[in-house]
Amino acid sequence: MTMIIKTIKQQLFSIFLICSLSLLSSLSLAQSTVSGSLIDPNGANITGLSQSVRLINEETGEEYVGETTIEGNYVVSGVPAGTYNLRFDFRTAMYRPYSQEGVLVRDGQNLDYDLQIEWSINLGTIGDDPGVLANDMLRDSEEASGPAPRLSNGQVDFSGMWVVRQRPDIPRQEPPYQPWAAEMNAEYQALGINNAGAFCLPQSAVMTSMGFPWQIIQKENIMIQIMEFQTPGWRQIFLDGRDFPDIWNPSWQGHSRGHWEGDTLVVETSGFNEYTPGFGIHTDQMVITERYTRPDLGTMVVEITVEDPGALTNTYTNIREFGRVTGEEILEFICAEGNTDPSHWDEPVWRGRP
Repeated sequence: MTMIIKTIKQQLFSIFLICSLSLLSSLSLAQSTVSGSLIDPNGANITGLSQSVRLINEETGEEYVGETTIEGNYVVSGVPAGTYNLRFDFRTAMYRPYSQEGVLVRDGQNLDYDLQIEWSINLGTIGDDPGVLANDMLRDSEEASGPAPRLSNGQVDFSGMWVVRQRPDIPRQEPPYQPWAAEMNAEYQALGINNAGAFCLPQSAVMTSMGFPWQIIQKENIMIQIMEFQTPGWRQIFLDGRDFPDIWNPSWQGHSRGHWEGDTLVVETSGFNEYTPGFGIHTDQMVITERYTRPDLGTMVVEITVEDPGALTNTYTNIREFGRVTGEEILEFICAEGNTDPSHWDEPVWRGRP
């Protein structure tokens, strides 16, 4: 009898031990939620932005994502305990991107974490933010479904109005500088005058690297690109088989020629001056190759590859995705040269190199 009782006690203890370990295990694996609001410098919710908030585990590199709501709130669910880098990478003229390392999330915690977003270059001026405008245009456009349209000759037609889709999940590559170019870039960045657009100068060598609303008009032998908030605001890409001109004066936007590889339009642009913004320190040997694809009616993807044997150790490539906009038009943009504000700039004029 005593032996039976002892056996029962041992079995009960084993059951208790197993249950306890299971409970402890479930507690250790309990997942957490991180939520909050996007707050501007005035303490108000930032509304209207459609973008991801990302939590990146600093030990494992695992990423957990939550979308912002139209009211300026976000929720990231299913987050294991750990230390995270919290990122909100929406880039606009009004708001700076947000990044905070060392965000501690505990087991089973509902962490309330507001993001204090700082003003960017327009210092919070209402209506003066092309990035926010583009986001609004995308949200208000008709749902686009179906195959990409084609011209009468069968070529994919990229015509239409487009705005960039912010895609922080697509990693961005930086220029692999040669030592002299890296040193010059650091010196240039320290000057704090690298916004050429504030001086009514072109802001990039090619429009596909920018975030402003733009329009494509395409014919069989030429593509015209028109963009708001950009000087000069237009670009021509020749599709008639011509080569780079024998005589060419290096320019801000270079000379663009395109050819087809199946349904991909490949555009090569060269002949830049050494001061063209948008691609860092470079020489007049820089060549930019864009590969345009339109996987469906509402999407255009452009792969941008940069080579420059004079300033880079290798080529590098970035990918941009654009959404089709309906019911909108490109508006007139005028920028008066010499529009400077010495109280906000270290130098009275812009320059492309230190």
